[in-house]
Amino acid sequence: MINSSSERFILLDGIRGVAALFIVHRHAEDLFGKSTASSYLAVDLFFALSGFVLAHAYSRRLGEGVMTPGFFMKARFARLYPLYVLALTLMAAYFICLYALGLPTPIDDLHRLINPGELAFALITGLLFLPAPFTLTLNGALFLVSPAWSLFNELVVNAFYARWGVRFSVRQTALVLGLSAFVLMVAAVEFGRLHAGFRWHEMYAGMGRVFFSFFAGVLVYRFRDRTPQIRPVQAILCLLFVCTILAVPMSPELRPFFDLAVVLFVWPLLLVVASKTVPGRSVGAVSVFLGTASYAVYVLHIPLLAWTEFLIPAVHRDDMALPAGVVFLIATTCLSWWLTVYYDQPVQRWLKSRLKKQRDVRQPV
Repeated sequence: MINSSSERFILLDGIRGVAALFIVHRHAEDLFGKSTASSYLAVDLFFALSGFVLAHAYSRRLGEGVMTPGFFMKARFARLYPLYVLALTLMAAYFICLYALGLPTPIDDLHRLINPGELAFALITGLLFLPAPFTLTLNGALFLVSPAWSLFNELVVNAFYARWGVRFSVRQTALVLGLSAFVLMVAAVEFGRLHAGFRWHEMYAGMGRVFFSFFAGVLVYRFRDRTPQIRPVQAILCLLFVCTILAVPMSPELRPFFDLAVVLFVWPLLLVVASKTVPGRSVGAVSVFLGTASYAVYVLHIPLLAWTEFLIPAVHRDDMALPAGVVFLIATTCLSWWLTVYYDQPVQRWLKSRLKKQRDVRQPV
């Protein structure tokens, strides 16, 4: 049934998985060569997918007061934290190893030696899921696990949605979208593209990206019953379309206009179509696999890449780089699926049972 809260949007899982693979490709430039030109727009797609899925899963309970905003945020932290802590542990161990060996960080452009004080401070802020108050010289980002900047932004918009946004009218939601779109236009002018948000002076751009795309996803979900069901053959076309957008090159002159067009129009329209498309068996199976692995791929690929390049320096050889990149991509996806199924999902079930017990204890008799 369409209105069932247990409904799974299989094609959206596949789209999320494909987008995550493009992010890995982008960050593994030493293996694959120059990154795909528009792959950073996958983050905006993640935000839109998140808004749609969370509206589906929680809007009724939050809107009716069955679930409090505080409980919702506990559920969100519980969802993100287990795999994130694993990534944070791997990243901290990597920098500690470099420090013990007296080696500079290869991630920072200036190749500085590891500062243990900075590392310790960044580990503390990372454990709290907060950005460091300064740009880290360890990796040029705000978190030890650099992709966590987008997870932090998403938690901010999640809190806003649970407290206020879930009860917004269409007009109020449109106002949020309009203000966020204006912020995106300012960012596109300042930076020449929307690849921004992971440093302090870019923070406003990151918030514009997450607020627009998240609430666009919420709005698409609100009106999804008015969209007719679409034939399964469209599913593969949706996946190929995502690949095309994320891979397409663009001149610097057209880049800001292209990025704005994709974020403001293309991703929301894709969400409208993909959310009403039920894929066939083969595409569905691939989508489920990639969707299951997608979050782990996103949060773990940086530490896994760092350790791979550290332990196997031969991957940088000209004759080895591309094959090593392909193997890394496949291995990371398979490992992420395994960790999700055999580590993250059991921990999720345990955390949900604990949260449910806390909620039941606090419910009045």
